[in-house]
Amino acid sequence: MESSQSKRSASFSEQTSQPLSEKDMEELQSTLSPDKKLKAGREYIWNRKSKRKAEYWKYYLEYVENGKLRAECKFCPKTFAADGNLNGSKNVKNHAESCLGNPINIEKEKGKEKQTKLYFDQEHESGELKCGSRIINLNDVREALVHMIIVDELPFKHVEKPGFRHFVQVACPQFHIPSRVTIARDCLKLYYSEKEKLREMFKTCQRISVTTDTWTSIQRINYMCLTAHFIDNDWKLNKKIINFCPISSHKGEAIGKAVEACLEYWGIDDKLFTVTVDNASSNDVACAHLSRMVRRTGCINDGKNLHVRCIAHIINLIVWDGIKEHGVCIDRVRNAVKYVKNSPARILRFKDLVQKANIDSKSSLSFDVPTRWNSTYIMLETALKFRRVFSGLSLPDGEDLNDNERPPEPEDWEKVERLVLFLEGFYLLTKRISGSHYVTANKGLGEIASMYDMLNNWEQSEDLNFQAMAIAMKKSLISIGGMWIR
Repeated sequence: MESSQSKRSASFSEQTSQPLSEKDMEELQSTLSPDKKLKAGREYIWNRKSKRKAEYWKYYLEYVENGKLRAECKFCPKTFAADGNLNGSKNVKNHAESCLGNPINIEKEKGKEKQTKLYFDQEHESGELKCGSRIINLNDVREALVHMIIVDELPFKHVEKPGFRHFVQVACPQFHIPSRVTIARDCLKLYYSEKEKLREMFKTCQRISVTTDTWTSIQRINYMCLTAHFIDNDWKLNKKIINFCPISSHKGEAIGKAVEACLEYWGIDDKLFTVTVDNASSNDVACAHLSRMVRRTGCINDGKNLHVRCIAHIINLIVWDGIKEHGVCIDRVRNAVKYVKNSPARILRFKDLVQKANIDSKSSLSFDVPTRWNSTYIMLETALKFRRVFSGLSLPDGEDLNDNERPPEPEDWEKVERLVLFLEGFYLLTKRISGSHYVTANKGLGEIASMYDMLNNWEQSEDLNFQAMAIAMKKSLISIGGMWIR
């Protein structure tokens, strides 16, 4: 007794022994889309009364290849084994429901999760949109997650929060979210990888300048940060933090030894060009220690020009020498701002008075940082816009208050107005020379000269207080700025 397979194969050979007529081929072609053509030389089988009862078979053409029955999709080049005795129909059914060329699937929006995603990148120079396609790479997604944790300074447990997990399930369901222990390992792995890349960059550059600063945390621990500035082979200015570590003290010898150890660790102690630091006596000692180091390792001009004083810090010292004459009016404005910001109810009251006074300003009150004069300028400049509002508040007043704790009086606001005008030039000057992603050393001499001219003009002011302030700042500029020029 013959098997069903042999009977089936025999039936194929009987059907294909007589090729389809031209009329049959034309009728078969009419069932296809206009861009789909029958493949030449292929032995198609076309039964007008097919025994295939499933609905999806109407999207296929059957043909015989090497004595075996196969099915060709009417909308794309894909083919499948279709012998009912040897092959199942699952692949044929799944493809019929997900084929992107089938108009039925386009209407039902089926199979869109398997499409290559389109994206548009804007070219910044031309402003044009660049269209492309991208296949999601789960490794890239994991690297992007590590980048987000580091750049946004998120805790490692952020990956285990329900809100984040829900977001990832919606945005990229196939991505397996790592645990906080795994993400911590990935961050450490990225750190070692980036450190090796930076070490390779240091091998190719010729000279490196560094900046450093120290401070004490609220836990009374002394810290030092060291930043390297260099030009790579593509002539791009780079800024890289190469050390952030605790140090024993703020003494110059301790700072110098810590910087030297860091430079030796990175292998750039023989490439040191300049060291830019604040104008403090301890930094003078630190730079003297580094000068002895570069004499051994080699440096331009034997390290005589190694020490560079921060011009932004010089401006800070000069300005503070001048504005200390106006300490009372500054303290009064500072206390008024502090009084408003210390209570949510007072803030609401302040905003209500701003609306009633029709003051069109989106600025908000801000505190200043005692060590940064430009923050004091911003505080005064912002508070000056709301001087009418402060007069409508019940600021604390009494005989038990010190003179600098009383509310600002009209004379104080007038002094602040002139002071803001006076300091505006220094504020803009500080912004110009405080950039870290572009060269500023070439601007130093010109900026000091512009400061000198500015003070000469204010020295001719009719206001005696501002005359005195300009004279005091001019003396500081000559003494401190002269050290920068040397």
